[in-house]
Amino acid sequence: MIDVARYAVQEIGRLDLEARLDLITAGARAIASEAQAIEDAAVVGAGQARKFARREIGSALDLLDALPALAEAIRPVDVPARSGHTRLEFAPYGVVFGWHSANSPVWVPTLVAASAFAGGNAVLARPSRRAGTATARVLEALTYRWPLGAVQVVDDPPEQAEALMTAPGIGAVVAHASTATCRRHMARLAAAYADGATMRPYIPEASGNDALVVLDGADMDRAAEAAALGGFANAGQLCMAAKRIVVERAARDEFVPRLIDAVEALVTGPADDERTDVAPIAAGARARAVADLEEAIAAGGRVLTGGTDGLAPGGAPSPTVVLLPGSALHVQLWRDESFAPLRGLAIADDARHAVALANDSPYGLGAAVFGPHERAMTVAAALKGARITVNEGPLYQDPHLVVGGVGDSGLAGARPKVEQLVYARRVHVAAGG
Repeated sequence: MIDVARYAVQEIGRLDLEARLDLITAGARAIASEAQAIEDAAVVGAGQARKFARREIGSALDLLDALPALAEAIRPVDVPARSGHTRLEFAPYGVVFGWHSANSPVWVPTLVAASAFAGGNAVLARPSRRAGTATARVLEALTYRWPLGAVQVVDDPPEQAEALMTAPGIGAVVAHASTATCRRHMARLAAAYADGATMRPYIPEASGNDALVVLDGADMDRAAEAAALGGFANAGQLCMAAKRIVVERAARDEFVPRLIDAVEALVTGPADDERTDVAPIAAGARARAVADLEEAIAAGGRVLTGGTDGLAPGGAPSPTVVLLPGSALHVQLWRDESFAPLRGLAIADDARHAVALANDSPYGLGAAVFGPHERAMTVAAALKGARITVNEGPLYQDPHLVVGGVGDSGLAGARPKVEQLVYARRVHVAAGG
């Protein structure tokens, strides 16, 4: 597979940036024409609620539409030189290995493949096995006019697939996975480097434990709706979902009842139902959620809506919000990512305390803040994260507002993938030369 991909890189190298972008545009049209089949595959295989699968396809198409503008950053340009002239160019790493998560079978593979192609790379894509059909359909549509081998889907078990990351001929690795998985990948790469393997970039998009901060004076209805959708869309199984809700004490009485109403208005049910907001989750995720909820209650947490009955096996889980006292903020629900429809809420004394609570985390994916403009902007400037929204929900769809993280959420922050999947080189020509 790597040999085929390396040959494809040579063929792709014959295309200039404009030609590559034209092929990506053609791929976008093909994805749009296959949208219903892709949606069905995401519902059946990955278990996405139908309305969220449709949203994800829309996000993927928006990204492809925006890619020419994002790709301007990798267009060759002349740069200052003391003599002669110097040209800044961007070259492909070659074969990009993409490790894709189950929770995003459409947008993530589109992001990685299209960004890689724009830079002149070929791709080996390893989707989650339960999301493989949807991802394969997306990639087939995206690349139907590309050279043979421009994208290949790896269907190996995890251990064998991970071994490809260290194989000769892989130029870069992009992983969308949990922080634990990304750490395992990096340990494997480090061991391979110690044995003499050629170094290559590893670009992780890992877990998030994002805060949503509500300040006194915020538009409470808007904030509550954003917290409900941002916390529980796709059954809460999104890295950039609002997982910790921080409410300024002066806003508590206005916000909390609205939040409960907004969460209870969400529709739970089968993934294939057009009305469903929260669909069933895997047994392992459900068991973890029950354990986290029981620990939170034992530590003094109070269930505001939902509860352990709603997380019992069978059917779609009830979205659950737990009010956590300050003495309980050591529990797993608050400290680590909950990849389920279960969220913790804490009360902050004031805006400064809200910032402290939000930033008290090893993760740094993003955050959202709702409040009067000046106060909200002051808080936003102090929040740790690579994607901050102000008076806008954490799931705001905009391909120019790039997802990325720092700390235990990532290494590069919110840099477009098209910039990360090329390396910069400078070519200097002497005066008169």
